[in-house]
Amino acid sequence: MLTFSTLRHHQIAYVTNDLGEALGRLDTAFGLDRYHLIDTVQQPSHPEQPALKIALVRTANTEFEVIQPLGYKDEVWSDPLPTSGEFSLLFHHIAFTVDGTPEDFARYRAGIDVRSHPIVCEGWAGDDALWFYTDERATLGHYVEHCWFSPALTSLMNGTIPLLSR
Repeated sequence: MLTFSTLRHHQIAYVTNDLGEALGRLDTAFGLDRYHLIDTVQQPSHPEQPALKIALVRTANTEFEVIQPLGYKDEVWSDPLPTSGEFSLLFHHIAFTVDGTPEDFARYRAGIDVRSHPIVCEGWAGDDALWFYTDERATLGHYVEHCWFSPALTSLMNGTIPLLSR
């Protein structure tokens, strides 16, 4: 699965129950002070879009993502978080991108052994993004997100997600 010829690592992601608090702590600890914010409730990409607040920043040649689940189809992101209400920021997944065409991504997805690497959720954003998560917690301790982005979306993301270089 992780040996597909056009696969590249692009992201490290965390989940939190308080995005504002998480971003404040990350800024204090690491200087990650500028983010591109996405609210999928306000801007859903499709009718089954999970409700999430997302903060993205690029640093050290990697996209850093923090996700706060908001209560709709968000079990993959909310299940690891405590239900007691105490603040939490937890490592959640790494993400890989399949470069190429949607057909390359479909070929990659078709090659996934879903018995060994169960697909727990998947989605899309129009014609510009395809993604799914596999549950690798038994082996790696976390999920793996598998993505494909159109050249137009890649260009847009490169222009809107802050790149921190100090």
